[in-house]
Amino acid sequence: MKMKKKLIIVLAALAIAAVSAGVGAIAATSYGTKDDPLVTLSYLDESVIPMLREELGGAIDEKAAELEEKLGDTQGSAQPQTGESVDGELRFSVVSLSSGQTLSCSVGTEIMLRIGTAQSWGSSSPRLIDETTGASVASAGTELSKDHMYIVTIKGNGIKATSNVKVLVRGSYTVG
Repeated sequence: MKMKKKLIIVLAALAIAAVSAGVGAIAATSYGTKDDPLVTLSYLDESVIPMLREELGGAIDEKAAELEEKLGDTQGSAQPQTGESVDGELRFSVVSLSSGQTLSCSVGTEIMLRIGTAQSWGSSSPRLIDETTGASVASAGTELSKDHMYIVTIKGNGIKATSNVKVLVRGSYTVG
C-alpha cells in the first residue's frame, strides 16, 4: 500500500512538472518572436520616430528662440555673417582672425581651429562644448585644441585669437 501511494505521488509530481513545462514553453514561444514581434520595426520607423522628431524639433527650436530673446543682441551694430549655403545645406567657411580679434557666434555655430592659437571667449558659461571630447569649456580664456570641433552654447560666445588664426565656421558669426 505504501509503495502504491509513493508511486501515485511521484506520477502526479511528474505530470504537474510536464504540464508546467509545456505551458512555459508555449508562453515563451508565443510572444515576441522574430516572426511575430511585440513591436514591429516598421511601426517604429513610420510612426514613433517621426512623431518624436517633430515634437523634439519644435521644442528645441522654441527653446533656442526663447534663449536668444532673453540674451538679447550682444553683437552691437555689426552685421552677422553666415557660412555659405549649398543646396540649402549650410557649409563650413574659412575665417581668418588676427591676434586679439574675436569671433562672436549664434547658438549652435560650429568652430574648428585649424591654424594658430585661440581661447574660448564670451560672457556666459558654458562658453563652448568640445564635441570631439564631449567636454564643456566653462571658463573664458581656455586654450582651444587644434582640429577639435566646438559648438557655441550661448549667443555671443565664441573664440578670441591669441595669434593669427584660421578657423572653419558653420553658422552665424561676427568678427570683432
